Amino acid sequence: MARGVVIGGGISGLVSAAILSARGHDIVLLEKQPTLGGKLQEVKIEGYHFDFEPSMITMPWIFERVFREAGKTIDPKLRFIPLAVNSRNFFESGTVIDLTSDPDYMMEQLRAFSPENRQGFIDYLMESARLYEVADANFFENPSLNWSDFVSFPWLKAFLSVYPHLTMDAFHKRFFDDPRLLAMMNRYATYVGSSPYKAPAALGFFAYLEMVQGVYYVEGGNYRLIEAFERLASEVNVHIFHETPAEQIIVKADNRFEVKTEKYLWDADFVISSVDIATFRNLMKKKQKQPKTSHLQLSSSGFLCLLGIDKQYKHLQHHNYFYPLDHSREYVDIFEQGEWSLSPTLHVSYSGHSESKRANRGSNLAIHVNVPSYNHNNRLHQASYYEAYRNFIVHWLETKLGLVDLEKSIVTQKIYGPKELEELIGTKHVIIDRVNASSFFQPNIKDKRVEGLYYTDSSTHIGGSIAMSVINALNTVHLIEEDLTKKDRLWSSVLLDY
Repeated sequence: MARGVVIGGGISGLVSAAILSARGHDIVLLEKQPTLGGKLQEVKIEGYHFDFEPSMITMPWIFERVFREAGKTIDPKLRFIPLAVNSRNFFESGTVIDLTSDPDYMMEQLRAFSPENRQGFIDYLMESARLYEVADANFFENPSLNWSDFVSFPWLKAFLSVYPHLTMDAFHKRFFDDPRLLAMMNRYATYVGSSPYKAPAALGFFAYLEMVQGVYYVEGGNYRLIEAFERLASEVNVHIFHETPAEQIIVKADNRFEVKTEKYLWDADFVISSVDIATFRNLMKKKQKQPKTSHLQLSSSGFLCLLGIDKQYKHLQHHNYFYPLDHSREYVDIFEQGEWSLSPTLHVSYSGHSESKRANRGSNLAIHVNVPSYNHNNRLHQASYYEAYRNFIVHWLETKLGLVDLEKSIVTQKIYGPKELEELIGTKHVIIDRVNASSFFQPNIKDKRVEGLYYTDSSTHIGGSIAMSVINALNTVHLIEEDLTKKDRLWSSVLLDY
């Protein structure tokens, strides 16, 4: 049995801790916030319930697998409800289309929406399915992918087949010339906090997951996932400490660790970081080997308006996207100018559509906009600008996108900018430069400089979805157990020789 410390109680850290503890290891999980879950929090305001991270849920079998890996059956309180409409997409030009995994309904809509791109859309979904198959077979669950893997012909063939030379936008233009379809498909770049003009074509597999495998809703909201995994962790004896931030990590001479908090000190055989690498780097004792961060850069962040409304908008679905005429301007503003865009794509999540009790008096609208990451020197991260940007968004939704009398109907609200998101989640928005535009070359889960140090934060897995975070946790568990087995064999060999 080994002893491990997990820093950060986001979903990947929580899953890693639960499975390792279930397999006999002594695991401590440290979370700086009062609750676990990281960005998968729930916010309740005057009877309105919101998902702090209103992400689409895909691959429900991945969440079920966590319980099997821990030797348990799935939590009976955890229910995945398929959405008939993945998202309803509104354009400033006045057109509307539903993205759905129902092929007949999808093709029927395309006949009217963009008939000249209908065959291209079919071809795109087929190619997206192939990208998923390649990624699933070669990359999703390969926790130690290195350049050396590609000296073999199968690996090289797989790599070359995912268009390493193409950006997402260039890939999509092979199938569509309708700017509205490009806007919807290019949106997948935001899943990794990037721009479609920089993100790799390989991320096109998200289209397959959503429009073929389908999108789901967790009954009761996404935080039910965290509650279920926390119950699992408690059942398998993970030692969970809330409001206990790690203050320092010391690598000892024998390749063991000391993890210090304000009140406690733990010895550990290994450490798992589920916080971003920039935050984790600050915990390492000076003069020690540091995690390599030469390619560290910030991704986009978010601006979130949670609005409790006393009326219902019948034309909204669970997930809704509103696109401006100049849909590409947003990426230029965020990633080249570092500005909050005045031509943003808006994600309006309305979970009350699927579960009315989450909005007892009307509608619970969570409006998310992509903005640059927090910079304390930037005037855009001040409360006065938040209010102005919020007013701009509400006015736009009212006048151009059909949410009549939205301002008058707001009963309660809460606004979060990048600064508040960072403080609440306890992490920065970080990505790592991709090699040859391939998202499959992420930083390794296993630190190459510090033995026994592992990462499960979002910079180390493909894509930014909740399911991908869980896959990353499963990979981390596999790699740790593999390394521990090697150590045991080494010691056994030494003892036999002695």
